Amino acid sequence: MGKFQFSLEKILDYRWIQEQEAKRAYASAQQALNEQEDLFQQISQEKNALMDVREHTVNRMQIQQWYLLDLNQKLLTTAQTIAEMTSFVESKLQTYIEAQKERKILEKLSEKQLAEHQLAMNREEQKMLDEMANRKRIS
Repeated sequence: MGKFQFSLEKILDYRWIQEQEAKRAYASAQQALNEQEDLFQQISQEKNALMDVREHTVNRMQIQQWYLLDLNQKLLTTAQTIAEMTSFVESKLQTYIEAQKERKILEKLSEKQLAEHQLAMNREEQKMLDEMANRKRIS
């Protein structure tokens, strides 16, 4: 018997590549979500800071009110984007987990085949040793 060669090695390599691509896609989606959450925090802080500013003229109060309305709209839009991105990130995570499972299944199969190969090699070696011992006894 020769050196062990896993029969599904190319498929295992393909699954490994799929897992790495899924991992990158998940990381990218998570980063985009984090950026949106940071944007939401920045807009919230800007709104809170603007609420502390008291304007004394009607004109400035009106401009401040319009700006607050614009900030509220941005907060609403960003919150909707965050909700959509959260479900997208979750789907990417599930894809990554599935890719990991597929790879691990093949790795377990490879380990099992390797153990069987080693067992067969050990049996063959023992058979040869027994045969050599029998020949020595006969001579």
